Amino acid sequence: MCGICGGNFEDRELIKDMTALLQHRGPDTGAVYSTRGGSLGHRRLSIIDLSSAGRQPMTNENGTIFVVFNGEIYNHKKLRKSLEKKGHKFKSNCDTEVLVHGYEQWREKLVSKLEGQFAFAIFDEIKRKFFLARDRLGIKPLYYYWNKAEDDFYFASEIKSILATNIPRAVNKNAAHNYLNLRYVPGDDTLFEGVNKLLPGHTLSYENGELLIKEYWDLPNPSGDIVKSAEIASFRVKELLEKSVAQRLVADVPVGVYLSGGIDSATITALAAGIKEESGEAVKTFSVGFDHSNDVDELHKAARIAEHFNTDHHEIVVDDRIGEMLPKILWTLDQPHGDPVVVPMFKLSQLASTKVKVVLSGEGADEAFGGYVQYKNMLRAQSLAKMPSFVLNNAGFAPVKLLDKVYDYPSSIGEKGKEKFTELMGKLGNDKASYDSFVSIFSDNDKKLMYTDEFKEFRKEDSKYWDSSRNPLLNKMLYYDTKKWLPNYVLQVNDRMTMAHSIEGRTPFLDHKLMEYATRVDPSLKIKGKVNKFILRKAVANVLPKENVQAKKHAFFTPLDKWFDEELKDMCEIFLSPGAVKSRGYFKYVYMKRIWENYHKSKLLYGKQLFTLLNFEMWHRMYIDSDEVPKNGNISLKELL
Repeated sequence: MCGICGGNFEDRELIKDMTALLQHRGPDTGAVYSTRGGSLGHRRLSIIDLSSAGRQPMTNENGTIFVVFNGEIYNHKKLRKSLEKKGHKFKSNCDTEVLVHGYEQWREKLVSKLEGQFAFAIFDEIKRKFFLARDRLGIKPLYYYWNKAEDDFYFASEIKSILATNIPRAVNKNAAHNYLNLRYVPGDDTLFEGVNKLLPGHTLSYENGELLIKEYWDLPNPSGDIVKSAEIASFRVKELLEKSVAQRLVADVPVGVYLSGGIDSATITALAAGIKEESGEAVKTFSVGFDHSNDVDELHKAARIAEHFNTDHHEIVVDDRIGEMLPKILWTLDQPHGDPVVVPMFKLSQLASTKVKVVLSGEGADEAFGGYVQYKNMLRAQSLAKMPSFVLNNAGFAPVKLLDKVYDYPSSIGEKGKEKFTELMGKLGNDKASYDSFVSIFSDNDKKLMYTDEFKEFRKEDSKYWDSSRNPLLNKMLYYDTKKWLPNYVLQVNDRMTMAHSIEGRTPFLDHKLMEYATRVDPSLKIKGKVNKFILRKAVANVLPKENVQAKKHAFFTPLDKWFDEELKDMCEIFLSPGAVKSRGYFKYVYMKRIWENYHKSKLLYGKQLFTLLNFEMWHRMYIDSDEVPKNGNISLKELL
């Protein structure tokens, strides 16, 4: 995997500065190209064809088409044969070169022929034209800045590289609303005003001062082509998964697997072990946890799976001080992330980097096959919609037995949970509003009490991606999360935490052919009674131990209570002091203080709120308030005070 950057300028020193900020994405080699109307920068993490022939920026035979590329093209050999038959000459065995000749041959239609994970930029020196593309599911990131009035166009794998151009650093307040509500920023926004994401499945063309964005792929919405047979669906799912895992094991460097106690990573481990068995090579697996003695911690579950498949297993127990880790993680992320899972993922990638340069992981299975807890909870909630209005309007007085029908963790939701439950009951009948209430961490009442009047004005309703034609309700939720949650929450963590330690993350469940097939599988085969991911469990029933096939999904364990008592409460009182909060102008201190003072009354929701707010403030100091954005992640907590 690599880091790419560039723009419509000729300045070798600037493109070098932009490229230097991506060194962690590609520590092996780096190079730049700069000419009238365009510059390109590249940092290389060598995975396929380790020779110097794979260096980038890469060009065609006559030096008119240049490319910088981040990702892997799994069907590059097939495309290469096709291009060679058409007269194109290759100088390397690297998949990158397929992009150069493929663009010569097919122009913008190239992207629809690619299978893999990718973000790339092509510069046509004769036309002074840039063509950018991002893979279908958003596995690899790509950001851009365009100021039409000044004719400034920049792009990069990470936002910090774009900031090296000295564009104004200001908060996108609409994006801030979304981050605080969801713990991530959906859509093409970022928290930086003027900096946007190129959306998954989209291309961008920049030529003669004009920018054009097109969608080239979307998840299909099958109507009459639904697979209702569990036997047929499970056979095909397994077949597609086996092919996907096999493709992602191909590399000229060591490959491993992230292994938790869940069915997703266990499935990848099982299939990888079967493929590797012929060569006699053990699969390298990596696990992270906090406490072997805790039943919720996944280390002991992962160890049993590793033993069953005789893997070369490695594990790490996280005992670092959270306060010293968060600044490093925030610098890596560019934008704050409201899930404490970033901490163990950072350490897991650090461990894996000592043994391999490529890791496979289970992202995407939940969005494909209905794995998240909120899907079952939302379907349960719909069963309450026919209750009398006086019951729904007084849902806050509901007994725990009623909460059990909607939430899996009623004992953890506490006082804030009942408030959220009341809000949810009031929105039943409106699928999108109900689901948004489920996944948000602040209630409507929270926002009224916490946000300043000025900040409230920036809120813009986000209605994108809720497709009412994708019936039934489960299909709507799966599509919604695949388009919003997956690329901006799940995959952002995967990409940044692996790249922070210069390893490549690959996600077999996100093979686009598998994802397309999953849309055709009848929803009743995804959540069947109380069993989620039913069809996946059936597909791998013969390759996994029975206990793993039947294992119930639960959230990844992080010791938030311990962190809160030892560090986070004190950090909140320092970083979110009355003076700091007032100077921001976003929040009201009186309400914010209630969050950490009442933490133990509603740990699940107050904990999410606290972590989200604290990360936002630390990010603000690092990326917005500072005179200069730090050049690397070696940042201490004291530097942000």
